[in-house]
Amino acid sequence: MLKKLNITTENIIAAIFWMICLIYPFTHNPYYVNNFTYYFIMIIFMMSLYVLWGFTGIFSFGQAAFFGVGAYAYGIISKTSPGNQAIRPLALLVAVAVCFLSALILGTFIYYGHINASFIGIITFCLSLVLQTFMTQTSGTEWQILGVPLGGYNGLNDIPVLSVFGISFQKQSMYFLCFAASFIFYLIFRRMQHSRTGYTLFGIRENAERSELFGYDTTLISTIVFAVGGAIAGFAGVLYASWSGYIVPSTLGTSISFIGVIIIALAGRYSITGATVITLLYCWLTRFMASQGSSYSQIIQGIVLVLIMLFIPRGIGETIFSFGDKLLEGIIYGKQRHVSRKRNYEKQGSYAEQEQ
Repeated sequence: MLKKLNITTENIIAAIFWMICLIYPFTHNPYYVNNFTYYFIMIIFMMSLYVLWGFTGIFSFGQAAFFGVGAYAYGIISKTSPGNQAIRPLALLVAVAVCFLSALILGTFIYYGHINASFIGIITFCLSLVLQTFMTQTSGTEWQILGVPLGGYNGLNDIPVLSVFGISFQKQSMYFLCFAASFIFYLIFRRMQHSRTGYTLFGIRENAERSELFGYDTTLISTIVFAVGGAIAGFAGVLYASWSGYIVPSTLGTSISFIGVIIIALAGRYSITGATVITLLYCWLTRFMASQGSSYSQIIQGIVLVLIMLFIPRGIGETIFSFGDKLLEGIIYGKQRHVSRKRNYEKQGSYAEQEQ
């Protein structure tokens, strides 16, 4: 009965989470609303890594490179004519396209070059470090693109806010833009989990050689997925540049990528809902601990993360949802009957095989 009604712990938590986020701006002051806007930007960035690692098994440790490229591209193009709002949607599209093409070129070299999957994380990590180092050294007046100085260590400042159809996205309107974007991505990935496309990606994640034997061009699919992940990260970078008004070389570094990897590992690679909720909670907790002046906040976070990964290998999200489904069945039927859930790690592999 619960299965037919689609009543699961994941769906209940997802509905509560998005409902709270929808009404949040109407119940809190602008300062906290502005902070939550950043959390949604990080959710979108996390999803760029989720589609790679969670769906296809591609481990990228340099998504921050595409995040930063998108932010810089938007900042440079929009600053060529700061007073012209019409150029900002074009800057958004060009920035996302640049990230997509950059990731596509890199993915082509990786996958058509038959580079071992274990080196992808190292390659993307090095790309992120190289871009950060390079941009830090562009402080001279000779370092300009379209007449806009790159700024070196200080980066780009006074980046114009995103404006579409005469609507300038600031404060509350920026919150709803980021909320809507993250919600749309969430719905797309939830739908993909139970679609033929999702099962195809799951099959590549579980066993790429087997997928090839079934006739799938895993090289082409992996390259396209890698490019899509870069585009999503670039889109998050554009929103960040518009929200903050500046972008610095450290944004291209590995710290943001590290956060994304930790969150997905913490939530479970097979739970988009868990990853979404935990991203917001992690960002909120990090800022809260920093505001309290705790010098041991990162050490505490590190210890907690290690303990969770050791004792809850499936991730918090998957574990809570499975336990909640059992509890829900027990309350309604008076016995512990577990609802079949396709998004389970073990089930995903079998469904992918059946689809192939």
